Amino acid sequence: MKKWLVILLVFAVFLIGFGFIYTATTEHRVSEEKKTTDQVKAKEKKKAKQTTEIGTPTLFVHGYAGTKNSLGSMMSRLEEADGAHKALVITVKKDGTLSIKGKYDKFSRRPLIQVLFEDNKSSMVNQTEWLKTVCAALKRDYHIAKINAVAHSMGGVSFTNYLEKTSTQNAYPITEKLVLMGAPLNGLAISDSRYELSENGPKTETERYANLYKNRENIPKSIQVYTIAGDVLDGTESDGSVPLASALSAKFIFQNVASYNEKVFSGKAASHSNLHENEEIDQTVSEFLWD
Repeated sequence: MKKWLVILLVFAVFLIGFGFIYTATTEHRVSEEKKTTDQVKAKEKKKAKQTTEIGTPTLFVHGYAGTKNSLGSMMSRLEEADGAHKALVITVKKDGTLSIKGKYDKFSRRPLIQVLFEDNKSSMVNQTEWLKTVCAALKRDYHIAKINAVAHSMGGVSFTNYLEKTSTQNAYPITEKLVLMGAPLNGLAISDSRYELSENGPKTETERYANLYKNRENIPKSIQVYTIAGDVLDGTESDGSVPLASALSAKFIFQNVASYNEKVFSGKAASHSNLHENEEIDQTVSEFLWD
């Protein structure tokens, strides 16, 4: 009799223990399934949000004597690494008319627009007018209300001038963010101490800089600006073409904007023509535009 009682007691303990284990396992499985389901739903929600939000397109503007290859590789890398999408290539003909290739989808993720000047050695004044034509077409024909811009070298000078000429006009999109890469805002005088920067600006101002500085109040106060400059470390304090002092003089022109940041990259990979081929700079640009 006692033997049977012991057996029944052991069996009861076993059933109770098994019940606890089964319950705990089931609760854990249900919890994991819920966690997985929540993660899937979160991803689907994020994806749905991405496909219903209007992406802000980013214009890429080359510099003096630039071609489709100047910023083309950078755009391709941003497509591969950051999920951007090259939407349009806009070529401004010598007579100021536009040739537009590609398809723009306002719901595409991180759309990129490449701007090319057929007359790629023209003046800042002409490039400014061409940028006005491009941006007016984006607003009028594609209903683009906001843009970002990445501009290299002379393209950065021209885009700065474009901002000063158009900020109060509704015919153009609002520029939210601007990246300047090696923009010679105060000329190209390398290893010339007369053009060094003081606390209040360049010690010597070129006519170009003086005009941009004089009209700085026309720049939208809401814009965010990031200046990138290069120093090849050969003693010239330049990227081989543009002096650091000239590129960094942007801080005085853009002193009243929502945010201004700058970064100097060093070494051979920071030469003027390598600024748009440098993957470290790619990352900086990506984080500024999209993070």
